[in-house]
Amino acid sequence: PIDIELHPEGVSETVTVTADLHTVDLSSARIGTNVIEREVQDLPINGRQLSQLYLQAPGSLNSGTGTFSDIRFSGRAVQQNIIRYDGIEGSAIIDSSPGNLNGEVPSPFRLQSSLENVQEFRVESSNYPAEYGTGTGGQISVVTKSGANQVRGSVFEYYRSDAFDAANYFDCLRQIDGSCSNDVRKSDLSQHQFGFSVGGPLVRDKSFFFGSYEAYRLRSGINFVEAVPSDAAWARAVPAILALRPAFLGAGAVVLPGASANPDFDIAQLQGQVKVNENAFSLRLDHRFSQNWSVYGRYFRDGGQNTQPEGVTGRTTEIRSTPQNAVVALQGILSPTMLNELRFGYNRTDSQVNGLFPTVGGLDLSAVTLNLSGSVANTGIAGQGGSSGIAIPGGLVRQNSATNGRGAPYKPYSMSFIDTLNWTRGLHSVKFGGEVRLVRMETDRLGGTTYTFANLNAFLANQAQSVQYLGDVSAPSVFNNGATGPRHTVQNYFIAYAQDEWKVTPTFTLNYGVRYEYYTPMRERDNLAVLFDIDTGQLKDPTTPLFHSKKTNVQPRVSATWALNPKTVVRSGFGIFVGPGQTEDQIQPIESDRVSSTISNTSYPVNTAAIAANFANDPTNRRYQPRAYANQYTIPEKVYQYTVSFQREMPYGMVGTVAYVGSQGRNLFLRSIANRIVSVATNPNPASSAIVVREFDIVNPDGSISRPFAEVDYKTTGGHDSYNALQTQLVRRFNSGLTLNADSAVMASMGSE
Repeated sequence: PIDIELHPEGVSETVTVTADLHTVDLSSARIGTNVIEREVQDLPINGRQLSQLYLQAPGSLNSGTGTFSDIRFSGRAVQQNIIRYDGIEGSAIIDSSPGNLNGEVPSPFRLQSSLENVQEFRVESSNYPAEYGTGTGGQISVVTKSGANQVRGSVFEYYRSDAFDAANYFDCLRQIDGSCSNDVRKSDLSQHQFGFSVGGPLVRDKSFFFGSYEAYRLRSGINFVEAVPSDAAWARAVPAILALRPAFLGAGAVVLPGASANPDFDIAQLQGQVKVNENAFSLRLDHRFSQNWSVYGRYFRDGGQNTQPEGVTGRTTEIRSTPQNAVVALQGILSPTMLNELRFGYNRTDSQVNGLFPTVGGLDLSAVTLNLSGSVANTGIAGQGGSSGIAIPGGLVRQNSATNGRGAPYKPYSMSFIDTLNWTRGLHSVKFGGEVRLVRMETDRLGGTTYTFANLNAFLANQAQSVQYLGDVSAPSVFNNGATGPRHTVQNYFIAYAQDEWKVTPTFTLNYGVRYEYYTPMRERDNLAVLFDIDTGQLKDPTTPLFHSKKTNVQPRVSATWALNPKTVVRSGFGIFVGPGQTEDQIQPIESDRVSSTISNTSYPVNTAAIAANFANDPTNRRYQPRAYANQYTIPEKVYQYTVSFQREMPYGMVGTVAYVGSQGRNLFLRSIANRIVSVATNPNPASSAIVVREFDIVNPDGSISRPFAEVDYKTTGGHDSYNALQTQLVRRFNSGLTLNADSAVMASMGSE
């Protein structure tokens, strides 16, 4: 025999991991989608704006350009969506959308959260569990990246330029025969997005960091075509109106020869340029104390500036916004089956919207707007339809649905104290949570004078149909003992929930829970508000609550999933959801603490100092226009939602879903007017207008009318709606190769007005 000695070269170890990866959702009946980091990085997202990812969810509807202010879910309004960064609300506070500035003006900024920071992104579009709330629309959750033991990072730039574009047909100044004028340049387009991210260890296995910077630079052409009075019209203007002629054509605006079908108007065109500069920063620090305890802190800051032309007159809107969001979280494993997370969050969204208008002919119209009603037929300008709107000179910009002004500064912030406990016991996965949120805001409204003329002839004759004069909220108050300065709002949220995911059998899961929310009525810190009673026509005590808020807001949620086989699941659920409504709607009695008067049948220019003096000294005839609430105005709004869905894993890694989604909305926002016209009588003087009497007018012994209040816009609740939809989705996740997300919906939505 031969003895052979074998020596081992080494020891190798092979670990084989087998995972049961469910591509169908077995946990609950919620309708939504989860977007992983790889998809965030590789999907072609227009402008790298986070809101574009909303469209991955079933039931999402893009009603505009795909910004935060445009996407709604399953029949709910945009204002009912909620977004959270690491569990901390990320709304604009004045409006639920992070891309909104004053409740009315959509933001041009894109980087409230850079995509570089997104680790995971979840959208719940309907029938979500009890851990989600404070809104009845979509629930958007963003989990941010943290560093690791390896240093990793990225550098990027995305660039678009008009140098790569063909000329746009509508950029051209067209002659009457459709031919193009000479020396016409293409509309400007220069869009840069660039930045970097880097993450790594501070102390290996203990402390980590992740930071990012992203910049957005936009120079984009914008084309305006509007009607302006012609030479023939100006020849009939009285001197006070003739002085306004230079205000109708801004620098660079040109008249299009032969474009108007009305001899009293010319059609003018202006090619302006939109400018946006934005810089977003982020930093996250993580530290591990032990195997069981860790802490992290994360901070976002975005700063944006926008200059936006507003028409051929040269009016410009200037916007500044500085969203900030931060969280500090302590995470602890209390036992092998129990995990607790304690968080403090801070969300702030300072914004400033200002109107600018050049001084023309020695006239400063920065605090004025001139409105001529109607539109003007044109000769068929390409891309413009058969008519053009009339140019609006002046520097006032839209502040809300009823008023214009010179500016609207807001400094809102919220502080959240949140605790969440996860407990696993047998077949149960239980979660408890609570939040106290303090909502605060500093605000001012900068007013101005809006002249409205019924038509061109009335304008040329200087016969204004109405003149609305608005003072500043920060000016000495007529109603609250001369108080000055910005106003300060106070509101608090109290939230608690409990939910259980119970795996009754390997194929049947029951998810049930309950949520409670209470929102205190908003108030002004120093009771500097004006509350108009639409039933009596009187002003209420400023200490009176602005509106009612129910304390019985219990929201049960229940759903069940049944796996017919490993690839097929049937899901059904029901839930009640409530939301606090829109802050912009609730703040209006506070912003009514200013001079607000509308005068009929007068002329340009009015004496604003005299209007303010009359307003202060003659309360029986001040024609005050407060923004008001009905006495029964009550929050929260409530939605009953129910779903049934069928989901199946299909060949090639695809998953198909067919779902019925229905909801019934109750106690929804409604709007109307008070102090209506009750009679119209013929004036004994044939040269004067008819005698109009409103509900709260004072008829004097001599037959004259004193008008303490003009028409009053008020808001109330009690509206309802219903939504029914068949939603389908086909997805293939980014495991390898092709990714796919196709959604469709056939829906019907009806509601009260």
